[in-house]
Amino acid sequence: MKTQYTIIVTLTAVLASCTPYPEPYHGGRNRWYSDFTEPAQEQKQYRKIPVGHPDPQGRGNMVVSPFRPYNIIDVTGYSRGDIVGDPSTALINPRTGRRDPKTAKTFRIP
Repeated sequence: MKTQYTIIVTLTAVLASCTPYPEPYHGGRNRWYSDFTEPAQEQKQYRKIPVGHPDPQGRGNMVVSPFRPYNIIDVTGYSRGDIVGDPSTALINPRTGRRDPKTAKTFRIP
């Protein structure tokens, strides 16, 4: 029993001394921590997404698309700030003859 306890304590001490992360780079800029000030690439692309407009008739779940032909889109189930697509701007797939929802222009709900 005493030897098992000694082995467990020794293994715990050895494993605790291992560092799971590499040591930070100390030459010039700190390459491990300097990127926290830069937004991620996907956050940069979300800045450029236009914002829709509230419905002029005052309906709460309807938004006017910022893209031509400025359709009114039902956004029931989405919350403010979510990114949605305008289905009228989707391209038509030549093979199927239907609109491809992946090609729709996106905008942010106001």
